[in-house]
Amino acid sequence: MNISERRIIMGRLSWWIAWAIVGILVLNAALGLWMQHERLVFNDSTCEPIGLYKLIGSPYPLHDGEMVEVEIPGPTGHPAVAEGLKYHWFPAGQPWIKEIAAVSGQTVILKCSGVWVDGHRLPNSRVDRWTPGHRHRIIHYPFGAYHLKDGQVWLYAPGNYAFDSSYYGPVPETDILQHAKPWWTIPGSQFWLQKGD
Repeated sequence: MNISERRIIMGRLSWWIAWAIVGILVLNAALGLWMQHERLVFNDSTCEPIGLYKLIGSPYPLHDGEMVEVEIPGPTGHPAVAEGLKYHWFPAGQPWIKEIAAVSGQTVILKCSGVWVDGHRLPNSRVDRWTPGHRHRIIHYPFGAYHLKDGQVWLYAPGNYAFDSSYYGPVPETDILQHAKPWWTIPGSQFWLQKGD
């Protein structure tokens, strides 16, 4: 193969690559618009099953057991959130999908071994003290009993290494954005990241 033939092949390959990139960008934009139109958000965390969740409007009045979209609590006053943002455990500005474990008037007991709401233990709620591989120690909310005040909710996520109120405490009701429900998810994917001993 001579130099001119190589140039022709490289030129054609460059055009194919350019068109492939344009195609991917167009597909990505179309997917984003479709998801926005359908009110879908993508969860890729270990808190809830990985997949798409449909946002279904106002969450009020709030009830325990409901799944919601939550605005990330601000890092000011939340050392655990500041730590998570610092180490990129979750992206800044992306809302979370969580469950409401308790609302105002309910009592939450937080122990290393788990979370109890009005005497009932939440499944898989043990407080993790280290990140996977013991790379970083995880800040958690102080252990103890908390009677939620007006305007407070306790968030919960059942997945392994879930980041919920066990780490940053109760959040204001105003952080709850919308009801959410699974639209298409991978069952069990919240447990893919295995907990160490």
